[in-house]
Amino acid sequence: MKEAEVVLNKPEVQGIYLLGLKVGKDYVNACHPGQFIKIKAWHSYDPLIPRPFTIHAVKEDRIYLLYQIKGKGTLFLSNLKVGDKVKISSPLGNPFPKLKNYIICAGGLGIAGFGFLLQSVQNGSYLPPEKLYYSARTKDLLVRLDFLKNFSVPLVLITEDGSLGKKGLITDVLEIDLKNKKPEAILACGPLGMLKAIATLGEKMDINTYVVLETFIGCGMGFCLGCVLSLKNGTYAYLCKDGPTFLGKELNFEEF
Repeated sequence: MKEAEVVLNKPEVQGIYLLGLKVGKDYVNACHPGQFIKIKAWHSYDPLIPRPFTIHAVKEDRIYLLYQIKGKGTLFLSNLKVGDKVKISSPLGNPFPKLKNYIICAGGLGIAGFGFLLQSVQNGSYLPPEKLYYSARTKDLLVRLDFLKNFSVPLVLITEDGSLGKKGLITDVLEIDLKNKKPEAILACGPLGMLKAIATLGEKMDINTYVVLETFIGCGMGFCLGCVLSLKNGTYAYLCKDGPTFLGKELNFEEF
């Protein structure tokens, strides 16, 4: 693993942080939207496994990660100070597919990986999405809005309680909009229930739906069998090596 220096670690909202790491320009140039890294910020064997996080954004010689405090590993991260050193893996997983005439759907912290994608739209590496749908339970959990508004992509905000943007679930808003204009593809990341619902909707409307999955990741290279996924054709895939982005209609959601 490579050593990186903490240059930023600030709360965005309660329990959700933005972590900036100085990693060097060569490392940044090796990163692609949709990939993730594994990070270890502690010297003990507990937690044993470094934690995986999607790459949220890059700038010059730095990468940025969004994380939420959920357990011991992320609690360690929240206590990091500027100047502290951490260990990180090389970029892992496959980049997002290069789509055209597509929309993005993000639920909660599923927004994390799409910041890097929007940056890559600006430099011409990816085509721009027609819309970015971003949902959360309440407005206080919608993060990085100022950053997202820097890009020339229509932003549709949705909250379950109606405190900001449209009220309801992202699938409710999406189903109405898709009846008016149907894209060629959907790229989605968020809670598993949301991904299953969007994949089902996409299949029903004959839209290729790509979902970005999260699960326990041990080695990150397909050796430990900790992230095996069941496919509808009876075979299996590794989230770390074959993903983390999959075509929704190929996944056996019932066995996750």
